[in-house]
Amino acid sequence: MKPLKLLFSLLLLCLFACNLTNNKNADKSNGNVDTELEQQSKIDSSSIEITVERGAFHYDKFVLKDTLITFYPPKESIGINNSNYNQISEQVISTQTRNNLVKKILNDGFFKLKNFYASNTTCNSHLTVTVKFNNQLKKVISEDFDRECPELLKFIEQEVIKIHNKELKRILLPG
Repeated sequence: MKPLKLLFSLLLLCLFACNLTNNKNADKSNGNVDTELEQQSKIDSSSIEITVERGAFHYDKFVLKDTLITFYPPKESIGINNSNYNQISEQVISTQTRNNLVKKILNDGFFKLKNFYASNTTCNSHLTVTVKFNNQLKKVISEDFDRECPELLKFIEQEVIKIHNKELKRILLPG
């Protein structure tokens, strides 16, 4: 009788140990992006850099480096009229806002996107997004923001402009 109890106890112990291992592995896979972002922001948050470059009527650029977003208008329009579109400007954002944006970009698979999205139209408004994070650097170019552009690129552009807080709207080309 004792060997049977011992065998049964060992079997239960094995099942319990296997279950713990599976739960730990599931937790690790679900929290990879969160953990990576938390570790990165503790180690060197200055390595986070997102650049959004717009074409067509804009030819401007937004650069988010750490918690500072800088807007660069086209060189030929700097100083013309005192308009929001013609002045270099900076906006400091919270670490939480930056982390939320980076988390969304990573979770939605930015580093899995193709490098180039072509367009078959003649009236294009290009969008280029470059993301540097955790020793990874990727530049994604879309020839046409309106038609052939991945939704994630559109989201990044809109979000960076929104958190820059200047109310700069994208002007679409006719056609």
